[in-house]
Amino acid sequence: MLKKKLLFSLVIVQGILILAGIIAIVLGIFYKFNKSASSLDKINQNINLNQIFLLDENHYQQKIIENNQVIFQIIEIKSNKIMKEVIIDK
Repeated sequence: MLKKKLLFSLVIVQGILILAGIIAIVLGIFYKFNKSASSLDKINQNINLNQIFLLDENHYQQKIIENNQVIFQIIEIKSNKIMKEVIIDK
């Protein structure tokens, strides 16, 4: 009788651990998707067409002059994500 109770309690504990693992994996996936969606780099909304240059078929460069800085951004065309950014102080 004692062995049956012990085995039954081990099965219950194992089930709880498996359920906790599944919940942790699902929460981790949702966290990663939310973090990647909110951390997408946003490009400058006020685009001056004289300051945009096509680098190749996948990327373009944007030059932004604000305050005492010149910012060069290389942006991927498909996703509009900033791939590289160079900031030069005047």
